[in-house]
Amino acid sequence: MASWDKSLQDPTLAHQLFQRITAMSDDERRTLLKFLDEGLLKGKCRRAHFRKPLLAPIAYASERQVYRNFTKDISLGGVFISTHIPFKVGQQLRLVFNSADNTGPVGILGNVARLSPEGIGVKFISLNAARKGFILSLASKT
Repeated sequence: MASWDKSLQDPTLAHQLFQRITAMSDDERRTLLKFLDEGLLKGKCRRAHFRKPLLAPIAYASERQVYRNFTKDISLGGVFISTHIPFKVGQQLRLVFNSADNTGPVGILGNVARLSPEGIGVKFISLNAARKGFILSLASKT
């Protein structure tokens, strides 16, 4: 399996990075550190937010129907929902998460941003501070 195919949580990835960095000369390490400090890789990464694996029940609704499935991962930008239900990119959904502290469900609006055979990627629409805090608390539980 190529490095790109592995989960970022795979310990062998960190080990490979460590091996490659320790094999570098001092000058190469200084150059790498300078590139990282200057943000050279920031434009190269596809995602704006770090994704955290999260297997949690979720209810979501389109304008016509309510569905129940499970999340695969979550970030401040959105959530991936495991589903085989056909949706369209741009379709708006109302997402309902159960709160971990039983204070009641939390609703968030989102648009379908990505389709895959495993499910849909939903981008959150205008999260306020309370909802951002809720998403961070969900991600920190795993």
